[in-house]
Amino acid sequence: RKALSDSLDIASLCYLAQVVPNLLHLIDDIDMKTPQSIEANLSQWKLVFLLCQFLNALLNNNRPIMLILDDLQWAEALAIELVLGEILESIEKQNNAHLFLFIGLYRDDEVSIYHPLFAKINCLHESSNINTTDIQLSAFSKNDLVNMISNELK
Repeated sequence: RKALSDSLDIASLCYLAQVVPNLLHLIDDIDMKTPQSIEANLSQWKLVFLLCQFLNALLNNNRPIMLILDDLQWAEALAIELVLGEILESIEKQNNAHLFLFIGLYRDDEVSIYHPLFAKINCLHESSNINTTDIQLSAFSKNDLVNMISNELK
């Protein structure tokens, strides 16, 4: 808590809390009774900057972080560059980068070689500073689904 409060001012924490509501449980000073709307002129770059500061504060406090983003196949090129470019680049410069785990989920059948995610994944694979692992999952079989549903109904 102290590391976050020291790294980000209250206005920045309020802004991030609108995007990451669980911050409300970490920081007592955030007053969301009168919610501030995210100003239209605040760019995606400001959000990325604040997220970088937030993640770096946690890493500097020797806290492990796992960031999971799902459905990346629907992300636009700028969002992919902001998240997979700027944020991961900021993290890899940290001394405690080994405490950070990023999991990106996407449907590979919806990501062609022309999709911006494809190019960014290739860049990550080629990076000497970032370890990557691809795990391909197949669809559930009808039998698997029947077993899961029957186990839940027991």
